[in-house]
Amino acid sequence: MSSYGVYKVTDKKCATCSFWSGNRKIVFRSNKPFNVNADAGHADCIAQKGKKATAATTCLKWQQWEKV
Repeated sequence: MSSYGVYKVTDKKCATCSFWSGNRKIVFRSNKPFNVNADAGHADCIAQKGKKATAATTCLKWQQWEKV
C-alpha cells in the first residue's frame, strides 16, 4: 500500500495544481470536490521543466486543477 497526503482543494499545494503529474484522487463531499489524496513522493512539474516536486510543495506557478 502506498502512502499519500490529504489536501483541501483550496490549498495552494502541488497536489491541487493543474500542473501536478503525479497520481491523485479527488474526494467529494455533498457532490463538491473537498479533498485531494495525492501519492507521496516526487513528480515532475509540467510548468517548470526539470523540477521535481512533492504533493506538499508550493510555487508561484500554481493554478487550481480543473473541476470535474
